[in-house]
Amino acid sequence: MSIKIENLTHIYMQGTPFEKKALDNVTVEIKDGEFVALIGHTGSGKSTFVQHLNGLLKPSSGKIIVNDTCITDSKVKLSEIRKKVGLVFQYPEYQLFEETIEKDISFGPRNLGLSEEEINSRVKRAMEIVGLNYEKYKDKSPFELSGGQKRRVAIAGVVAMEPEVLILDEPTAGLDPKGRDEILYQIKKLHSEYGMTIILVSHSMEDVAKLADRILVMHKGKAILDGKPAEVFKESELLESVGLAVPQVTYLVKELRKKGFDLSEDIFTTSQAVEALQRILK
Repeated sequence: MSIKIENLTHIYMQGTPFEKKALDNVTVEIKDGEFVALIGHTGSGKSTFVQHLNGLLKPSSGKIIVNDTCITDSKVKLSEIRKKVGLVFQYPEYQLFEETIEKDISFGPRNLGLSEEEINSRVKRAMEIVGLNYEKYKDKSPFELSGGQKRRVAIAGVVAMEPEVLILDEPTAGLDPKGRDEILYQIKKLHSEYGMTIILVSHSMEDVAKLADRILVMHKGKAILDGKPAEVFKESELLESVGLAVPQVTYLVKELRKKGFDLSEDIFTTSQAVEALQRILK
């Protein structure tokens, strides 16, 4: 499933003294099967952007085309679009409300009017996908779980709707390192093993370096960089000028290269750096 965004502008409280332009003429295409990271500081327009992709927000101007359907057309059923484009908000565990994990995850599929057999099948599959054992966890209260596990339940609730595109808005926010690593592992698996198109909103360069095929950098409502991680991270001066930075390991590699170490410029993760240094030091 592809999503085309054409000249997207969004103005909050338009026509009032408090008017604020959150998105400014953004044009982007997200292709089927991509893992795209959306990065930028708070207030750069990231969350506003993704909330347009399944019709939660209506643009002030511009178009969003999902699989050849312009979702800004008043005749389009947005409920159908939202089945295909799932969105996991920041701190989604605060939206858990049922007494058991199974009931919470089944809430969405049940509202689709599916049979009990199909609902049960989807819940089991979603729990398996996010790494929660069905028999062990199905009857537990979500509120007995750790922060990382609660977030996995919330993600499973969206996965159970079987979207073709999954958008995650700051999915690791507020988690401890263990919970953060667990969530990132599950997101990577959704893409690599299940072929889901992923749009990950983050402000962590380290996270996106490990996961994304493509990075879209936003600043003051505009898309200022768009490319593969290697291409984006080479623009360190531009990133620093908008208050961002390349992954820390990139600065280390840069200094080692100055000192004569034969290291590639395209090292952006700790694991890549360790592997390259081990080869040199053997």
